[in-house]
Amino acid sequence: MDWLLIILVVFSIGLLIYLYLQNYYLEINQYTVTIPKLHTNLKGKKILHLSDIHLKPRYNKGYIEQIIQKSKDCEPDIIVLTGDLVQAGLEDLTDVPIRKLCDGLTSIAPTYFITGNHDIQTAKFEDLTFVLNTSRVRILLDEAEWIDFGEKEGGIVLMGLAERAKTAEVPRPRLKYIELTPEMSKQPKILLAHRPEHFKEYLDDKTKAPALTLAGHTHAGQMRVPFIGGAFAPGQGFLPKYDYGIFSDEEDASKRMIITRGIGNSSFPFRLNNRPELVLITLN
Repeated sequence: MDWLLIILVVFSIGLLIYLYLQNYYLEINQYTVTIPKLHTNLKGKKILHLSDIHLKPRYNKGYIEQIIQKSKDCEPDIIVLTGDLVQAGLEDLTDVPIRKLCDGLTSIAPTYFITGNHDIQTAKFEDLTFVLNTSRVRILLDEAEWIDFGEKEGGIVLMGLAERAKTAEVPRPRLKYIELTPEMSKQPKILLAHRPEHFKEYLDDKTKAPALTLAGHTHAGQMRVPFIGGAFAPGQGFLPKYDYGIFSDEEDASKRMIITRGIGNSSFPFRLNNRPELVLITLN
């Protein structure tokens, strides 16, 4: 009986350590992505991609500090947040450490944000945008911005797609409300879009089709089944096609999408075989 108790205790401790590492031991994954027509001045520039942090009251402050430190270690030129910064259903944003995280990120590099489905379901969206604006985070909601990375020549168009609560509100084509100048239309483009399942539709408008789409939302399937992939992703169901990693369009391989596994958890409180990650992208 004593041996059974010892085995049970050891197993329980091992399980707790495993769950802790799977949910709080951040991994940095790196990609080098070739962007057609990219100016030589921009080759080697780095974009840090974060998503699905799901901040809530009494969020682990040590984890926030770890996110900030690892982001700093990556030495990015810009940082992008692709939605679900906060958890849905919060009555207010009191004690939600949005400012702590955002002040930390903007002190590292210019930071850009788009909404996810959880962000638009928070208590007062205007409270969220106030904190972001005063933390110097640039909010891109159906907008485009020219990013020159501080170079005198060369740049890239960064487009941000706004999340919508109802399917009936989704425009067709999906990038319809993002306005580009004639000059922007000729330049290489990166799209920030929370939902990866619409990858093909982001390419419908040829004047706006991004060379690279950055997305989140899937949590990589929350649970990773060895040799199979993600178990379930919202919007895609079981064994999703787009779980995490890098994907190419079947018709035009130069059009890529990178999905991050994300950082936090939403409804299901655990990650299994699926550590949280930061994605560092080097432009080529």
